[in-house]
Amino acid sequence: MKIDSRAPLAPSDAAADVRARPSERFPASPTAPPAVRQPSLPRTLPLPTVQDDLHALELTAGVEPGVFAGSRPAEILEDILERILPSLPLDGETRALAMSLVREELDTRQALDRQRVETEVEP
Repeated sequence: MKIDSRAPLAPSDAAADVRARPSERFPASPTAPPAVRQPSLPRTLPLPTVQDDLHALELTAGVEPGVFAGSRPAEILEDILERILPSLPLDGETRALAMSLVREELDTRQALDRQRVETEVEP
């Protein structure tokens, strides 16, 4: 018996089903399902950059030198020594170092104030 390879085979029911509806099993163009849109968050303003901060500093008026004249800086440093540093949660070594630095700055300012007074008194 001779088999003709050109003759179409008789399809079975399942094979005919697949050949009849290939688009149902294998879509022609695979597309992703539409993304579910998440509710958008309220828009917030962007945080200022360092350049913005520098630009703002350039625009501000200069600090009045009188603010740092006289006894005001010494009062601020004494307040830091007496009230602020003791209330901070620091270990003993850090607190001692901070107090030492503030005392040194206070002593330097007081020495400069004394020199200024002496030069103003001398003719």
